[in-house]
This record gives sequence, structure tokens and C-alpha cells, in this order.
Amino acid sequence: MTLCYITNQSSVSSNHAIASSLYVGVSSYSTLKTVIFSGLAEMADFSPEGWRFYVFARHKLGDSAAKITQDLVVVLGDTAPSYRTVARWVEAFRAGREHLEDDPRSGRPVEVMTKEKIAQVKALVDDDRHITVALLSEECGISVGSVSTILHEHLQLRKICARWVPHMLSQEQKQERVRCSREFLEQFAGQSNRRLSDIVTGDEKWFFYYQVPHKHQNKEWLSPEDPRPTVLRSGFRSRKQMFVVFLSINGPVEVVMVPKGQNVNAGFYTEQVLPRVLQSVAATRPQRLRDGRIHIHHDNASTHTAAKTRDFITENRLKPVAHPPYSPDLAPCDFWAFPKLTERMAGCNFSRQQDLARRINQELKSIPLPEYAEMFQAWIRRHRRCVEVRGEYIEGL
Repeated sequence: MTLCYITNQSSVSSNHAIASSLYVGVSSYSTLKTVIFSGLAEMADFSPEGWRFYVFARHKLGDSAAKITQDLVVVLGDTAPSYRTVARWVEAFRAGREHLEDDPRSGRPVEVMTKEKIAQVKALVDDDRHITVALLSEECGISVGSVSTILHEHLQLRKICARWVPHMLSQEQKQERVRCSREFLEQFAGQSNRRLSDIVTGDEKWFFYYQVPHKHQNKEWLSPEDPRPTVLRSGFRSRKQMFVVFLSINGPVEVVMVPKGQNVNAGFYTEQVLPRVLQSVAATRPQRLRDGRIHIHHDNASTHTAAKTRDFITENRLKPVAHPPYSPDLAPCDFWAFPKLTERMAGCNFSRQQDLARRINQELKSIPLPEYAEMFQAWIRRHRRCVEVRGEYIEGL
């Protein structure tokens, strides 16, 4: 007599009694066991219904859950069910269970992911780009997780903060940014003999006597018992001092402290600042200065574009580097030097302006020269990016 093993998946999963399909007759216990093992081995995926059928058959033959588990491990290896699982199914078969499928489970139906729901979410988002996931869940009558799945997987959306920009650029200003960037790239990133080392770039900045650390610098590891630390916030009455800083690819060129009450106008700029910058350049690159190969870069503030400033640059055979309006993202001092300085000086408190000036010079000199070189390479990359995005601000893209 032979065992009629059910190899068809749909037959195994049917709700009819397994006992009537299990066997017509058995010649011996070993024969039945061999046939059952062969049936399991032929199943491509070793589905749960397959080993549950095996457990049922071995249980009918009087084997214990421990013995059945041991033999299943031999056949299925690491994918074999645990002893507790086998024992639970043996107990269920002993209680009269005659089907192999899992019992139905309660929970939210999958039908919430319908085309109608997806279209409803899309319509709500199109109507209000700032709408929250919680409100979408309430409006659509589905869970927050389902809304999130629809937004990210079906609609391919993401929610990000808007970019802060220094100025709402007009089309003409964007075109000017592109023009200046192309001119810079032709002069210093093309086949021209002009060198990045011939550029001196500078700008003015207020430095506080106490520089508040950045938010991420204030974070500390605390135990549950430790009190939250406090940091003094700088206000509009905080003491501050203006400095004019000039840099080159070889490091700091000149740092000029602006006297208290002094406006940085064209007169002060051409009589106090630029002569000191030229003096420093002459000490390190005299021949290039005499040959008129030194380029000066600053933004287009009124002090820098005044007739007196332009005359001074022409008289001293300096070559101006064009800078577009409202473009701090294309000024090395704004996008690199000043943020680095304020970060390095965060938390320092100064009582005298001489101490503040000394510390600024020390920090600029302590920055490794390769970082200055990288700053100028980043400057080139920013100009290329500006051309690519047709004059838009490049930070945050």
C-alpha cells in the first residue's frame, strides 16, 4: 500500500480534511516516513503548508513534537520551524484541526491603497503644498503610515524646507551673474596665462567681542539628572568691531581694523586699506605687482565701486575681478573665510579690540595653506555651477 501525498499547493491549502487525503494504506512506518520526506524534498519552496503536512502525518503516526522537530532540521536546516512552533501545530492537530493555512488576522484592510485614495491625496497636496501628513490622514480616512506610503512611493514626493536666499534676483541680475562667472572661468580656469595666485580678495565684516557658538556646537552629552546648559545670545547691543580682511591662495594678505566711529567709505578704503594690501603684496610678489598682473576682487558695494576706488585701482595697475550684484555665494570671504573664522572663534570672549584683532590674525595664519588652495578651487566650481543653473543662487540646490 502506498501513501497518497498531496503535492499540489492548492490541494494542500484547501480546507477539506487532510486525514482523508493522507494515505490509502501504509506498508510500514519506515515506508511512510520515506515517502513523506521525499514529498518535502520535491517542494521547491518548502512552504509552511509543506512542513505542516509533515507534522500532521508524523503526529498521526504517534511521534512526539521533539522527534518531528529533529527530523525537520535534518531536512530543512536553518529554515526549519522551531520546537515551539511544531509543538503548537501538534497540539492543534490533536485538538481536531484539519487545515494547514494560517488563521485570518484582524487589521486594517489593504484596500486603502486604492487609485481613488491616491488621487485624493494628490489633489489635497496640489491644493496645499504645506499640508501635513496628519491632516491628510484625517481628510482621507486612512492611517498616517498609508499616507506616507502614498506620498513617497506612489507619488514620489518629498517635503523639504524652502531655501533662504540673500535677494530675489531679477532676470537681468541672473544674466549678469552668468556673464561674470563665464568671464572668471575664461580668465582663471581656461587656457589663459592668468593665475589664481595673482588674485587678492577681501571684504568687510563685523566681529563680536563674544562670538556665540553655532547651535550644533552647543550640544552636550548629558545624563537625565544634568540640567540643560544655557548660552548667552548676542543682541543688537553686543560689542563688535569691524575688520577688513584680504586673502590670497597663499594665505592671509592683510587684516585692517576699522577705528570706532569710522565709516568704510571710498576715502578710508583707498587711503587706509588698499595701500596696506599693496604693501603686503609687494613684499611677497613684487615683480607680479610691477608687471600689473595682480587682480583684486571685492563685492560691488558702493565703497568698492566708487570713482575714487576705481581710480586708485587703475593708477596702481591692479586688475579688477568682476563680481555680480547680490552674490555672496560667489565671494570667498562670505562662503568660506568668514564662516570658518566665526566657527573657530566661537565661545571666545575678548575685552579689548587689540586682543580680538590678534586672535583674527592668529586664526587666519593657523589655517593650513592647502585649505586656502581648496577655497579657490571651490570658487571655480561655484562659478561653473552658477553657469549651469543660469544664474540662480547655488547654495542649497
